[in-house]
Amino acid sequence: MLELLYPLRTYLIVSGIEKPNVMTADWVTPLSFEPPMLGVAIGHKRYTNKLIKECKEFVVAVPTIELLSDVWIAGTISGAKEDKFSKLKLTPIPSKKLKVPSIKECQANLECRVVNEVETGDHTFFVGEIVASTIGDAFKDQKPDLSYRFVMHAGFGKKFTTNSDELFSP
Repeated sequence: MLELLYPLRTYLIVSGIEKPNVMTADWVTPLSFEPPMLGVAIGHKRYTNKLIKECKEFVVAVPTIELLSDVWIAGTISGAKEDKFSKLKLTPIPSKKLKVPSIKECQANLECRVVNEVETGDHTFFVGEIVASTIGDAFKDQKPDLSYRFVMHAGFGKKFTTNSDELFSP
């Protein structure tokens, strides 16, 4: 039934400090203007879940369709077994206020400190206060430039779209 919610924007979640990891996530939602907060649901069995619980921080990075191949790989291999960044064309860079890195190639990076965790069935819903952000050209004046094509998951599996009606495959 959850597929009825799609298409959803797709993001990259960065976690971990000594061995940073990146995963793909669709289940990201705004929660509060003041203080600025967002939430992300991560499956209990995911390596990212373990890393966020350990370091209590994460970055939500906003990719465009040009990064689709990396978005797909980040969501299909486990960082517990492999160093995902070595397989991707993504560059981890220092974040402004967190030890967890941001991603250079993404159009925005929202740095979050965990303020709450809610167990929801087979996922943990992490509530993060946004403590800093960096933006690229796609967000002039903190507003999205829709000429940039943001990644949207069209449903479960390999179907993606963007802010148009075109479908893409990695």
